[in-house]
Order: sequence, then structure tokens, then C-alpha cells
Amino acid sequence: MTQLELPAYLSEYRQLHPADLADRLQRLPQDEAGELLRQLPKSTAAAVLAEVEEEKLPDWLAVFPTSELAELFQQLPSNDVVDLLQHLPAARRREALAALPSDRAGEVKALLRYPEESAGGIMTSRFIALRDDMSVEQVRELLRTRAQEERTEDIAYLYVTNLEGRLLGIVSLRDLVFRRAERRIGEIMNREVKFLRATDEQEEVARQFEHYHYLGLPVLDAQGRLVGVVKANEALDIARKEATEDMQLMVGLSGEERALTPWKKSVSHRLPWLYVNLGTAFLAASVVGLFESTIAKWTALAVFLPVIAGQGGNAGMQTLTVIVRDLALGEISPGDGRRALFKELMLGLVNGIAVGLVVGLIGWWWKDSMTLGLVAFAAMVLNSLSAAFAGVAIPFGLKAIRVDPALASSIFVTTVTDVAGFFFFLGLAAVAMRWAGI
Repeated sequence: MTQLELPAYLSEYRQLHPADLADRLQRLPQDEAGELLRQLPKSTAAAVLAEVEEEKLPDWLAVFPTSELAELFQQLPSNDVVDLLQHLPAARRREALAALPSDRAGEVKALLRYPEESAGGIMTSRFIALRDDMSVEQVRELLRTRAQEERTEDIAYLYVTNLEGRLLGIVSLRDLVFRRAERRIGEIMNREVKFLRATDEQEEVARQFEHYHYLGLPVLDAQGRLVGVVKANEALDIARKEATEDMQLMVGLSGEERALTPWKKSVSHRLPWLYVNLGTAFLAASVVGLFESTIAKWTALAVFLPVIAGQGGNAGMQTLTVIVRDLALGEISPGDGRRALFKELMLGLVNGIAVGLVVGLIGWWWKDSMTLGLVAFAAMVLNSLSAAFAGVAIPFGLKAIRVDPALASSIFVTTVTDVAGFFFFLGLAAVAMRWAGI
């Protein structure tokens, strides 16, 4: 792309939403994308940077000199600035902070004190705090004044604090519209306020929003002072990331991989878990090896091995998906493990009998062997129970030792169902052969 071509592209790009523009630029070669980004208006370029995928941010930020980065940061909320600063080398991070106006740098540094994946790390410091002795009309005038100074389109609630900054209550914009102008804020505010602590983990943040359905939740420090607000769109982004991470971790991915992640980086994330899976596969194969002579005498058994193991694996994944999801959302706690296990064992028994009857009848009809049908039926029921037990016990066990329940749980569950399925089927077949004189 030459310099002469840039204006034509810019006229089109300026009409795009920042998220769409970020998607478009991320598909271009790095040098072309960087050149285009630098020629966009500062407000647009800043909004685009806030939408760029995390793994690409270091290269994109490197395009800008520190002075230009500071100008871009001026266009963004402090929480977005903190997110971008996390992707700069330590030296450049200090330089960028030093280039910001002192008041803005102070806001950003205050947010940097909190862990990245906590309520304090994701909150915004853009909120409006009121005194309880203000009148409704005074607040309306304050809002009209603030509208000229900064963005107010994302303000859903206003917060009432005392002189020490401690949260007293909350006022919605609806209250300001429909209440009489002379009413005092202390008279109309809601004193029953749900809030987050700055140290709350982001999973707890997502749970609170999912439970209460608010547009925003205030964040308090250890002294009960209002220090920020987490908005619903941030909670939605957290929930999306957590769901993606859990889905990937369950199958042995890193939790951060995307379709366009460089292959070299993907290899380092995937290969170790593939080796783990290889080891568990040999474990299952060793169980089959114990019954080589049984299979040699009754070759029809080989046909049903993948059926028994596969159905058990599917049943285990159904249980695992439900349990991991509910643990992640806080809908069940470790104390609910017995109830969850009982329910899943009952499901395993019923489903195992239902599926086992079909498999047993097929085995009887196909191979003209009632013994084979009975063995397949019994093995299917037992493996379904094993799948139910593993699908509950593995995530609860990981949770108990403070490991993410999604961490490659599917690999462990399918190992259990493969090993158990082979053992039950071939072991029962060996017993049946002695009993039937095969």
C-alpha cells in the first residue's frame, strides 16, 4: 500500500464503528495497519486500540511514539488506559504515565494498584458523586454542566457519598426526571445499595451482574469509600472471556487462543496437553492389552469396544459441562457436591439402562449371541455410572485443591470412561466366556 492510497481508505474507515475498524485493520499486514492507524483522528485511533485483540496490542502500541500514546490515552477512560498500559514494556509504561497530565496520571496509577482481574482492575473512575443535601434541581444543573465537559452517555446511576467519600446511597436518572425539583437527594436516594469490593475477583463481578441485572455496580475500597464503577458491558465482556477460557481449558487449550493466533504460540499451548492425552490413551490401551487373549477368542468384542467407551465419554462430557458451568457461575458450591453426584448417578443409571438395552439387543441380533448382548448391556450401565461419577468428582476435586475446574477436565473424564468402559466390557466378557464355555 502506498501513501497515495491512504486517503481513499481513510474516508471509508472513518465511517466504521471502532470495533469494526479494528477487525478490518487486524487483517492487514502490521506495517500497513500501523500507518493507517496513525493517520486516523486521535479519538478514532484511541477507540480502535481499545478494541484490538490483546495478543496484537504490543505490536500496535509500538507503532506510536510515547508522546502520541499519551495523546491517545487522553481520549480514553482510565480503565481502558490501564488495559493498554499492561501491554507496554515497563520502561515505556513509566514514560507514558509521565507524559500524561498529573490529574489523569493519578487516576490511572490509582487503578494500577489493583490486580488486573479484580473489580478494581476493571472498574472505571468516571462516575458522578452527589451530596445528600443537594436538591434535584441542583443535580440536574450539575449534569447539564458535566455534559459539556466529558462523556455522560454511559451514566445510568449517580452515587451519594459523605464528606469522607463513603457510599450512602444511589439515585437513578429516572428519579431525577420524575421527582420535584425542590426535593433533597437524601430524601429520594435508595439506601439499599448492592456493591463490589475493589479486591473482588472478576468471576464474582460477573456473578453479581448475572444475579441482579444492574447496569452498573459501585466499587468500594477497604474503608468503604467509593472508588469506581463497573459497568454492565464490562461484566458481559468478563463473562464472555470466562466462558471462552473454560471451554478451551476443558479440552486442553490455553484459554487465550484464537483462530488467528500465530501457529508457533499455539503449538506451545496445545502440545503439552496432547502429550498428556497420549499418556492417558496408552493407559486405556494397556487395559485392552490385559485382555488380548479374550479378544482373540471372541473377536466380536472388538466391534463393541468403541461403542462402550464412546457412549461413556459422551455421557461424562454432558455431566462435566453442567457441573463446570454451574461452578463457574457460582450456582452450586462445594457443599452441593453430594446432591449433584446423586442426581448424576441416577441419570447415569437411567440413561445407561436405556442405551444399554439398545446396544445389548443390537449385539444379540447382529452377532446372534445373547451372552454378548448381556455383556454389552451390563458394561454400558456400569460405564454410564462411572461417567456420572467422574463428571462430578473431577471438577469438584479440582475446585477443592484450588485449581480451575475447567482445567483439561474433559481429558481426565474421557480417560476414566475409556479405562472403565474397556475394563467392564472385557472383564465381564472374560467371566461370561468361562461361564458359557466359549
